[in-house]
Amino acid sequence: MQTPNIANTVVDEANHRTYVILAPRVLSDGEIYRAIRQEILRRGGPLADGETLTLTVTSSGRTLSPAPEPEPQKEPPGPALPKPAEKDQLSPPPGSPG
Repeated sequence: MQTPNIANTVVDEANHRTYVILAPRVLSDGEIYRAIRQEILRRGGPLADGETLTLTVTSSGRTLSPAPEPEPQKEPPGPALPKPAEKDQLSPPPGSPG
């Protein structure tokens, strides 16, 4: 039976970022920050403002690459609104019932 991972969480309030490192045990500060630093270097830059990074560390201390974050879904396009010039063409002529 596999033991559940413990969430070692660091909140960077100044930059509005959260780091969650899942590991089979409680990690020391140095182990947590090393995992965060290695992942940021691997990515090539810091996290976006408000982003959460979740990493999994094995019992040997090796960091598993996080799953890629899904792209944010764009809302489906709404009904097309007539352009102002088209709106004038679609309106009933003055004086007609409508």
